[in-house]
Amino acid sequence: MNGLMKNFNVEECFTKDKLAQDFIKSINPYRAKPSLGIDLRSLAKYAKENCNSNSHLSQEELQRFKIS
Repeated sequence: MNGLMKNFNVEECFTKDKLAQDFIKSINPYRAKPSLGIDLRSLAKYAKENCNSNSHLSQEELQRFKIS
């Protein structure tokens, strides 16, 4: 056995997998998601054209993409 395999815990792996599977079952892909209130496609295009990331945009710039 290698060093990594000595520390492998089957019970912990099973528990984490069970938690992940329960979370995936709770997601309904057919239900409409709530709107963020921002036109993300236009915002990303604007940020790309101005060589900016979304996190560096000012509040005034973000307000331009608000969906009414």
